[in-house]
Amino acid sequence: MDAATARRQGDGGGDAPSTPEYDAFGPWVDPVRTAEEVPPLYRDHPVDLAGSRLVLKVPRDIARRDATPEMDLYDHLLVLGPDRFTALSRRTGGDAAARGRGASRGAATGRGYDVREVPYDQVAAVGTSVDLLDGRLTVRALAGPSVAVRFSGSSADVVEGFVDTLRTLAWPVPTTGDPAPRDPTAGGPGLGRLDRRALGEKEIGLVSAYREVADREPGLRALAAHPRRTVVPRRGGLTRVLHVLHPMTVQAAVVASDGRELQLFGRRAWLARGRTPVNSESRLVLPLDRLTEVRAAEHPGYADLVVVTLRAGDAAIDLPVPAGSDAERVLTGLLR
Repeated sequence: MDAATARRQGDGGGDAPSTPEYDAFGPWVDPVRTAEEVPPLYRDHPVDLAGSRLVLKVPRDIARRDATPEMDLYDHLLVLGPDRFTALSRRTGGDAAARGRGASRGAATGRGYDVREVPYDQVAAVGTSVDLLDGRLTVRALAGPSVAVRFSGSSADVVEGFVDTLRTLAWPVPTTGDPAPRDPTAGGPGLGRLDRRALGEKEIGLVSAYREVADREPGLRALAAHPRRTVVPRRGGLTRVLHVLHPMTVQAAVVASDGRELQLFGRRAWLARGRTPVNSESRLVLPLDRLTEVRAAEHPGYADLVVVTLRAGDAAIDLPVPAGSDAERVLTGLLR
């Protein structure tokens, strides 16, 4: 009897036989290389392991002590196949059809999963964020719903590798001709290699996150950056009194590009209320040649704040930035 089984039986869970999936279960996002490593819930789906660049299984957000061998222990199976990204997501209740275009499996037993497939030429953007151990991955499509995945921040490096592989497959560098045929950021002065304290002591982590990516991707250059700042409500009276007690802050950000992609480094929430320090990190990457519209409008609730909306097909991304900032200038100039 192995240690995991002995521990389970010691906890009073000895009636159900152990399984390899249960014995190995933990908070980690793991690669899948063999059919035996595919979680049982998803084994009826035709996953092409041999032809896929990367397959990951994402565990449920439960403590190890709360897991049992009878459970479906993985919320997602993420597949970077030969020509498309596929997400198999454990169904947790409700009508699967009402949650998008994904098909469902196992409806008769109450155990099943939804399927979302996005051909690579339909991927609009990919974003990640980590707040302590709360990680989130979002893949946006030109048409249809996004794929949203929660994961443990302890596996942030694994998810980062997934993002880099998806980018390579979804918008590859052309093998002939100009690798960046339309560069709307060309001619901008750029900010050079940002000093870690360029945005102040509170943003050292954010700038470091940008620099780590820039070191791996030498063509990436910072085009705009701003520190966090408190914004003022448009309405006066009681609204402004409450704002003094619980101010709204537009978070710091770095806008960067290599001419093919736009990359935005910031916090999980671009606007945050209160005085509690915000230390989350986020990164959004989108190919410039899939942008279809850029709009800017005054924020309805706060002065000196502009909401820039980047649209790629059905995918719309709202970015609140300081009015008149370099970030506004760069973002609004992307389609000129």
